[in-house]
Amino acid sequence: MKVNDLKAILKFSAREEAIFGRFGLPRDAFYPLVLSLKVGGAWSYSTEDLKSISVIKVFTSYDQKSKTGHTIEEVYLLLNPEYVSKEGMVYRLEKCGGRDERSLVTRPYSVTIKAERIIVAAVSTEKKKIFLKEGAERTISFTGPSAFYAAHEMEHLEHIEIEGLPMWAFEYEEVKG
Repeated sequence: MKVNDLKAILKFSAREEAIFGRFGLPRDAFYPLVLSLKVGGAWSYSTEDLKSISVIKVFTSYDQKSKTGHTIEEVYLLLNPEYVSKEGMVYRLEKCGGRDERSLVTRPYSVTIKAERIIVAAVSTEKKKIFLKEGAERTISFTGPSAFYAAHEMEHLEHIEIEGLPMWAFEYEEVKG
């Protein structure tokens, strides 16, 4: 690793510690958020006293004239989340960290979750900034992919083994024409 890269990482980490400290939460509460920002995806973390998950919504701003665009990722950190409601059923392929292959699972199409606190990190690729704020609401709804991610992470918090039909149960079929 180059020295300048190491300096930039250390500076970023110091800024991260400072801004997270403003929320008055234990550092480990932010683990799912940090992993979502740095690695991608949704994450969960739990101890006896604290449970937290991160859920991502991605938006794209695209200019047809210039043919360029930017994404905005909203990463929601939910502290001590609980389901309010789940609706619908979607069959989807999913891979969980410890598994080598994807499996066919079912997830709700929409979920509503209440949490003690909801912190949102909005990542702007255009401005190269991460805007962090605590939401006033204590309930949030997700649909589609964000609901799938939330349901997956809630299963982790509930220590439910994520099971589904393995990929090798599928069959190939050639389509002509």
